[in-house]
Amino acid sequence: MKYSKNKKLNGVLQEIEQQLLELGLEEVKHYYDEFKYESDYNIAQYGNLLIYYVDVQEMYQRNGYKTKFSDNKAWEIYKHQVGYVTRQLLRANNMQRRYI
Repeated sequence: MKYSKNKKLNGVLQEIEQQLLELGLEEVKHYYDEFKYESDYNIAQYGNLLIYYVDVQEMYQRNGYKTKFSDNKAWEIYKHQVGYVTRQLLRANNMQRRYI
């Protein structure tokens, strides 16, 4: 799936997509339903994806970012991006919850 016209950002988001797909859409949906108030639906926070700050920083560097932000800032950005990709994946697969 293409997420952005920005090559660097698209690369990061596609990497996150691969991580989520390895986890499995059913598991991703479970976290999405259970932890709806967390920016990443607790998928990253519970260690299901990248768990070390250095891994997150390396992912951004692999995709062309020259990371100059702190580990905490990189982690917060990563969590928000995990949440975004989660919503996009579930929407594309008609698995997103619907509000009445």
